[in-house]
Amino acid sequence: MKKWALILAVLLASHIFSGCAVLRWKLEKSVDKPTGVVQLKGLHDEVTISRDDLGIPYIEAKNEDDLFFATGYAMASDRLWQMVGRKMAMQGRLSEIFGEDTLDVDIFFRTFGMRKYVEDALSGIDKQSLSVLESFSRGVNAYISTHADLPFEFFLTRYKPEPWTPVDCLYAFGLVSWGLSFNLSEELDFLAFAGRLGYEKAAWLLPIYPDETLPLDEAMKLKAIPYAELIPRQAMQKGKTALNESIPKPMPASNNWALSGSRTLSGKSIVCNDTHLELTIPSAWMIMHLKCPTYEAAGVMAPGMPIVVLGYNGRIAWGVTMVMADSQDIFVEKLKEENGKTFYLSKGLWLPAMERKELFRIKGKAPVEKVIRMTGHGPLLNSALKQVPVFAETYLPDLSRFGLALSWAVEGSRDTFAGFYNLAKAQTMDDARKAISMAKAVYLNFVYGDSANIAWQISGAYPVRKKGEGFLPSPGWGGEYDWEGFVPFEQLPHAENPPQGYLATANNRTVPKDYPIHITSSWAKPERAERLDEVLGSTKDATIGDMITLQSDQYSPLARKIQALFFEGPFAQELKDAMAGLKADDKGLALEALAFLKPGAFDGVLRAEPRSVSPAVYGAFIHVMTKNTFLDELGPDESDTWKAFTDLNNYGYSAPEDHLLYRPDSPFWDDIRTAQKETRASIVAKSLADAMRYCEEKMGPERKRWQWGLLHTYHFKHDFSEAVPFFLKDDLNRGPFPAGGDCHTLNVAGFSWGKSFDVVEIPAMRMIVDFSLPDPAFLTTVPGQSGNPFSPHYDDMIKPYFLTGKNHPLPFMEENIQAQYKDQLILKP
Repeated sequence: MKKWALILAVLLASHIFSGCAVLRWKLEKSVDKPTGVVQLKGLHDEVTISRDDLGIPYIEAKNEDDLFFATGYAMASDRLWQMVGRKMAMQGRLSEIFGEDTLDVDIFFRTFGMRKYVEDALSGIDKQSLSVLESFSRGVNAYISTHADLPFEFFLTRYKPEPWTPVDCLYAFGLVSWGLSFNLSEELDFLAFAGRLGYEKAAWLLPIYPDETLPLDEAMKLKAIPYAELIPRQAMQKGKTALNESIPKPMPASNNWALSGSRTLSGKSIVCNDTHLELTIPSAWMIMHLKCPTYEAAGVMAPGMPIVVLGYNGRIAWGVTMVMADSQDIFVEKLKEENGKTFYLSKGLWLPAMERKELFRIKGKAPVEKVIRMTGHGPLLNSALKQVPVFAETYLPDLSRFGLALSWAVEGSRDTFAGFYNLAKAQTMDDARKAISMAKAVYLNFVYGDSANIAWQISGAYPVRKKGEGFLPSPGWGGEYDWEGFVPFEQLPHAENPPQGYLATANNRTVPKDYPIHITSSWAKPERAERLDEVLGSTKDATIGDMITLQSDQYSPLARKIQALFFEGPFAQELKDAMAGLKADDKGLALEALAFLKPGAFDGVLRAEPRSVSPAVYGAFIHVMTKNTFLDELGPDESDTWKAFTDLNNYGYSAPEDHLLYRPDSPFWDDIRTAQKETRASIVAKSLADAMRYCEEKMGPERKRWQWGLLHTYHFKHDFSEAVPFFLKDDLNRGPFPAGGDCHTLNVAGFSWGKSFDVVEIPAMRMIVDFSLPDPAFLTTVPGQSGNPFSPHYDDMIKPYFLTGKNHPLPFMEENIQAQYKDQLILKP
């Protein structure tokens, strides 16, 4: 029996590995060759696609039609699956690929009515922009039609991509606009919190900035509505795929800055940018250099869009961060049903809700038709939200007395595309600002410059509200909170060549708190901007080396603030008294934790490497303090409310840091599960002891072996990694790698406080343009240029560039281009 079992095992193993080899051979065929000659219909003249050792393409053509045709061809070669997935998500058509598992997400996105915005944009788009989109689409289709072996995702899903069209580009652009728009999630989360805590207590969970009051007035707009009627008693269980598993989540953690010649060693400007996005594989960005006689630009591009989004064009460099603009408002509508029709109350009149029918095609199933209803404020989210588990506790029953309607300032897409096209062609600072003025559908801090000038300009269409700030949901039936137009571009914040010699943004509040134009209340954490001011304000002779060091900076200003709280102010005595009341074991652990965190032992730098015991204790303290403070009201750990809270803390200035530093009187310090009343000091004392226990549990009892990088890791996981055979998993995923920093450091490695230490946001690209150099531009992304796991360029930027902070040349000088881009693919008509 043993003999036959052994023979059977050998035969089975041979069969499996033979099958693996055949499958791997087929999947590896989907990687395009970087050299050769290809003849393609649709070209006017010969085009060269040269690639360097990272697979970054330099595309040179004799005219723009051929240039953007080749751009489509090259982009499809690197990211076809990502392009298709993005446009299908925004079109609400993922179910055509994945079946009914993604129907909930399709309903959610179809509800927004993106089709109307896209069709309006396409109908009025200028001829030049339309020509670019058409040429790009022909190039994508040329790639699809000439490649029988497409990336493995198409093989696994058995999905054959349909021809790409200009409309698809605008849907891909719509995904960018969606990611830059705020604050739908915050408003929905507030309703979920209010359903458990009431309006006033829920407001404590959405602080604005320490010098601004809690949004109690915003919260109490809804006091006439019993909060129990806004939240169903039982969460909807339908749906298996959460929204944030289908498309990238917006991650507001980017830096950009520019130094004028007065602060550089050379006397020339330096422009820097590192956009921080959700950790994904592949990245949301890819790098290209496009050149023809009438267009040249190099930088990062979004898959599905044929233009350089940020980068350098030989004269002007530009980088962006999210403004955190509040471009979305939820209006609570009063509803009623009569004879099968839905009516909503508007200024004393009951008006019929507008309706449109949407047909959803589902792989392997019969099509499903859904009715989407709208009020004057926008689409009613009731039926959409109850389909999406991430909002499970926020949806409203279809026949509720109240509904949620969404207003979203997404108009202006046609001009926005032309704005980015013109920005790449800008030759002067005035040209650049005029181009930015057209970018109405994206909300960005543009920091830009040439060799002698630097400037900052925000873009987007900001709604003017009759009343309130729109931070939290507003009553819709009276009309007093309605929008009445948009802020003119000329009134948006702008600065050029400031006397301090530098400009910097980090998703922070960039205007005074009493600024006359309401931009947002959703500012990100202030510490990264504070660090930039600290370093740049004291810099005199900056070089590119200094900028590389700054992009890799892992110093946490928040750690310094916490040290000041624990050791310097009146709270230090309160904490000492609270620790004295702990049990002996807890007291010993808390004292030990405090010793690791004191200024002499901890310099505030969150290193990942060995001898990083203090950063590990600090990170563990933040994690357990968050749970000890808020889990009793918002838990348990797996509840939708707790998940909403931990995700919300990634988006902006958050309740845990606000409570720890500035809210000793918060009701959340009291643990409602105990008879006594806890204080900030007692919760902090307990959390110090719990942090030591957490480190012992995760890393063992020997303190000197503790490392921040053992707790806190980068792990690049492909969306399909759970669905593929075991022998393919290592082909798809990369990591884990030790991660330094956190969400308060310039080198961002954000994690969800109270949830896990897995890094969720990273610098998805790093760019430096030093105008003192003959070839000034340097740029990398992560993990690699290709989205194909079987390509050598799937992950080749992680170790040598991302983890080290090293950058990569983006040359414009002919001799440097020829030396760097050695592989050539010739496209001929």
